[in-house]
Amino acid sequence: MAISYTMPSSVRSYDGLIIFGYIAFAVVILAAIYFASGGPSFTDADLSAMAMMP
Repeated sequence: MAISYTMPSSVRSYDGLIIFGYIAFAVVILAAIYFASGGPSFTDADLSAMAMMP
């Protein structure tokens, strides 16, 4: 005989919201890098230094 255990309905899973938050944050950061790299004095060395140093 198997004992089944179900979680109470008051406990919610927030995994989807957390993943959505990380994806939204990544999109904002990529957009910021895209718009920052459009400047006239922005070189490939600047982009690589920005990617390596937080």
